[in-house]
Amino acid sequence: MSNQDSTSEFEKALDLMESSSDISDKKWEDLEDAETLDACKDLMDVRFLLHKHQASGMVDVEAELARLKGRRNRKKYLKMFWIWSGSVAAILVGAFFSLNYLFNVPVTSPKSVTVFAADPNEQRIVLELNDGKQFFLDDEPKKENKQVEKRRTLDYTNLAKTSVPVVKKILQTHSIVIPRGETFKLILCDGTEVWLNANSKLVYPTAFIEKERTVFLEGEAYFKVTKDAKPFIVKTDYLQTKVLGTEFNVKSYTAEDSHVTLISGKVQVRSHENARFVDLEPGKDAMLLSDGLFEVKEVNSEAYTYWKDGYFYFDELPLADIMKSIGRWYNVNVTFRNKEAMAYRIHFMSNRQSGIEETIRLMNRLKKVTLTLCENTVYVD
Repeated sequence: MSNQDSTSEFEKALDLMESSSDISDKKWEDLEDAETLDACKDLMDVRFLLHKHQASGMVDVEAELARLKGRRNRKKYLKMFWIWSGSVAAILVGAFFSLNYLFNVPVTSPKSVTVFAADPNEQRIVLELNDGKQFFLDDEPKKENKQVEKRRTLDYTNLAKTSVPVVKKILQTHSIVIPRGETFKLILCDGTEVWLNANSKLVYPTAFIEKERTVFLEGEAYFKVTKDAKPFIVKTDYLQTKVLGTEFNVKSYTAEDSHVTLISGKVQVRSHENARFVDLEPGKDAMLLSDGLFEVKEVNSEAYTYWKDGYFYFDELPLADIMKSIGRWYNVNVTFRNKEAMAYRIHFMSNRQSGIEETIRLMNRLKKVTLTLCENTVYVD
């Protein structure tokens, strides 16, 4: 090909790149030189790919094309076009795949399912009194994905050691909110011990002067109830548990994931849709069903209480439920790009105070799924 013909091909290539939004097959065919045609198509593919995934800011393809088109001595820069096109294509494709695989920039699919959403608000342990006054019981705001600080305790049997203004024998209603990534121990006025899991709330009186000792729970808590003639009742949005003196765990984040697990003693549980109580024996778990009834089965009760000692423990649970717990603890989004994996049943245990990176590493060692952390989202493939 002559220099004149090459320059003409170069002109056509630049014009074609500028009008990339309206290219016909005839225009492609007008480029007779195969090398120029290949270089032009490569750049078009890369530019489209980068625009699609919003990474084109790394190299301004349009600006570079305009700069080349404005050269007076185009013959001099004819070879530069091919060199530039090949170099930019290689760099941009390499950068794109590096972003996706080395730095874990996600390529989400319309079929992806987000099973848990992070809370962007500041995560604090908050005690609210009946007059609306609030106390922050943690020293500093909880940072995302950081290790958990030591568990704290609020003891209503020894109010002299607390800064909470409470008058004994006068009924007040307090509520305590535990954020994601924290646990908290509460000792009620009768000596009942309550361990609250992350993302939970307990509403309770400062003195049990009624015929029943009633508290209201959102989330999850482990109760070690002091024996008393007055029944102790835990109410949630979905169920009610009645005891005299015993140890049990109540999990009630949602209606679909509501459980009462008995460790020792005896409890009675009923749903709001069904007034009939169901008796539980130690080592039994009552799971709330959609019709308001309960499925009662024998379980490893320790699996439901490891959390209060700082561990994740899941015994052949669906991965979707496991990832919700992980998302709740570390306050991260959880998105399944492999929807089938949501139903996988997995046995998994780890120290949740070790950090999200370690939890992901241990989960990936199972070789059933691949977890990837990108910013504040865990992707499951």
